[in-house]
Amino acid sequence: MTDIETAIRLRGVRFGYRPDSIVLDIASFDVAPGERVFLEGASGSGKSTLLGLVGGILLPSHGEVSVLGQAIADLSGAGRDRFRADHVGFVFQMFNLLPYLSVLDNVALPCRFSARRAARARQRSESVVHEARRLLGRLGLVDAEIVGRRVTELSIGQQQRVAAARALIGAPALVVADEPTSALDAGARVRFVDLLSEECAAAGSAVLFASHDPALATRFDRSLSMAAVNAAAVVETAA
Repeated sequence: MTDIETAIRLRGVRFGYRPDSIVLDIASFDVAPGERVFLEGASGSGKSTLLGLVGGILLPSHGEVSVLGQAIADLSGAGRDRFRADHVGFVFQMFNLLPYLSVLDNVALPCRFSARRAARARQRSESVVHEARRLLGRLGLVDAEIVGRRVTELSIGQQQRVAAARALIGAPALVVADEPTSALDAGARVRFVDLLSEECAAAGSAVLFASHDPALATRFDRSLSMAAVNAAAVVETAA
């Protein structure tokens, strides 16, 4: 994953959930290594679908999606899962935290599935657990009682920050965030984005951050609207 020209590269990509309905039609889209890109769009504009393609959760009907130099369609389903575990930190819109695990165990979870992420976590702290605690502290979850709780006992805003810490652990080369500040107030959103940017800059991670809040755009290297990226006229039912 060294000396790559693009962190994300899409060419001639089309995607639809049904054969007669095209949600995305993207001629060209690139994110450079280490670049922080803000993707703005209203609900239904295709943001989540685009992030799903970048994360290998979805595959395009046509065209090529390449992440960190790897053509995603060339990988099997299990291969895409391994690739994502090793190289992509994903903040899902619905968090996707495991309810039966503690806060700390949810954050450390990527390191259980990826030896590479675990090794990078230990490079930044003395252990995976220490790195998980450091990231939680950076995101304002420093209470020793909180980190031992199950995530279901936390507020929505706290769960959102746990999901962000999980995405950041192990310094993935790419961080993909789907509306990660939706449960935070305006001041907390700015602090969250600044902390995310600092952590990703330190790790050299590229960032693709999707949000409906244009006020956050100035915190990024580049801002794009889904309307400019997506030529499809069809609007998806849930962004």
